[in-house]
Amino acid sequence: MATSTGKFTDGVWGPKHYILAAIAVTLAVSAVAVVTSFILSPARIVFSVTATSTNQVQGAPVLILNFTVDAANPSRRAGVEYSSLTARLRVYSASHGADASVQTVVHQAMPLLQPPASSSSFRASAFFDLRFLVSNSGGNKGVRAQRAPPMSVLVRAQVRFKVGLAYSRPYDVEVSCQPVDFFTAAAAGTRIGCVA
Repeated sequence: MATSTGKFTDGVWGPKHYILAAIAVTLAVSAVAVVTSFILSPARIVFSVTATSTNQVQGAPVLILNFTVDAANPSRRAGVEYSSLTARLRVYSASHGADASVQTVVHQAMPLLQPPASSSSFRASAFFDLRFLVSNSGGNKGVRAQRAPPMSVLVRAQVRFKVGLAYSRPYDVEVSCQPVDFFTAAAAGTRIGCVA
């Protein structure tokens, strides 16, 4: 007759087995968490400003400043869902001695899903009061030419990143673009970079 050694009796685990099982479960949960956070980590979005132009408002000392905010998503794995996107013009006027902020209207319905490895363009416009124009001394026979003060575009977006069916948490993205020139024809084709 065979005798039992007593190490495994009727399938009952000892304390060592419970400890090893707990360590294995902890490692598995940690691996899933690391993989999930890597997959849903934020992708890099590259913003720029293009297609600047102006339109005169009839009978008013106001111009409409038009521009396009381009958003490039170079990620091959993550799409971007924009729940909101706003742009403001930051204007410095030496005559007023301060910064002013001009709210723009972004002509795009939200939310918007941008696929991986693609670009999206957002048309925007703002009303610009001609009193912000600065006199430029010099010129011809004492005539004072007027030029626009330096303006930069501030872009704010609330985004989530989408990989497969999974969405990341919402992220607030804010970038500031280099000074933009709305008033020269050469500026219309210029791409102005933005940085965080």
